[in-house]
Amino acid sequence: MTNGEEISTRTGNEFISIRKLIAFVLIGAVVYLAILFYVQIDPVIAAISSIPYWILPAMITLSFLNYLIRYVKWQYYLRRIDINLSHADSLSIFLAGFSLTTTPGKMGEAVKGVFINDIDGTPLAKTAPVVVSERATDLIAMIVLALAGFSIGFAGGDQLYLIVLLGAAAVVGAVILGRSEFYNGILQRLTSFGPLKRFSNNSNLIVDTMTKTMSPKPMAVSTAISVPGWFMECIALWLLLSILSGAGFPSLSQASLFLLLQATFIHATASAIGAVSFLPGGLIAYEGTAGILIPLLLGFTESQAGVAIIIIRFVTLWFSVIVGFVALAVVERRRRVREQSGSHQA
Repeated sequence: MTNGEEISTRTGNEFISIRKLIAFVLIGAVVYLAILFYVQIDPVIAAISSIPYWILPAMITLSFLNYLIRYVKWQYYLRRIDINLSHADSLSIFLAGFSLTTTPGKMGEAVKGVFINDIDGTPLAKTAPVVVSERATDLIAMIVLALAGFSIGFAGGDQLYLIVLLGAAAVVGAVILGRSEFYNGILQRLTSFGPLKRFSNNSNLIVDTMTKTMSPKPMAVSTAISVPGWFMECIALWLLLSILSGAGFPSLSQASLFLLLQATFIHATASAIGAVSFLPGGLIAYEGTAGILIPLLLGFTESQAGVAIIIIRFVTLWFSVIVGFVALAVVERRRRVREQSGSHQA
């Protein structure tokens, strides 16, 4: 039995099989082949050849910084629900969840709860809701970044009212989502039928996790952590767009900082739309949004925009999947070591 088959078997196909994951990867390949076909290959090759060799490693480093910053949020959530893992276990499990990033809404990352269960027996109903909290605060962080980039970079001070309204809406939402009464009413219905029925006897664990991670204070803290994390990816796009535009290495000049605001708006907006689309990894939704915004706001050619989209998605989406599979191997290796240690002690 391969590692992939083993993972699919141990999770009982609760999230996604490796076969389906491969299907999502193939869908992504088709999307990018379509982009290349649309913008024509020769101009794309010419644009790629103009990019210095160090760009890709620099962008990948920024993406990985995003993961490390969001790991802090993951640890914060685990502490909130009284789960204490070693950093070696916790970080490997957190990164292993990225192997299922290309599932709809990234909900496949709930497989992290299965790995935690292997270590300390924590019920999946207690840990799976953490992924919902992660996605919600990630989305809020993207919206904050998009509005900040738009209001400061495009429309001046008047648009700052949008940020105030967003903050008010987030506070109201936090109050609602932090109340157990809200979840009790919903869970009674959701766990009465379908695949969630097996959680009907554990609804109290779900409610406890959601109220501990989505009430106002933890929501504010986790969103504050998410914002600089996702901003790392915006900086990565800024770096790429600066090179593709011919401006060279980014600087602190007014024009370069304005481009940073534009890159922040473009990446955060496309990411947010990709997230709410619930498409696997935001495929098509992100690419379509960025494909419209980059030429519209920056005056890039279709070929330049196509190159920017392909590269930024590689270092943000597909690189995370690669990291996820590497971490998955680490998680499986650590699990086998624990099993062997346990058998020897027995």
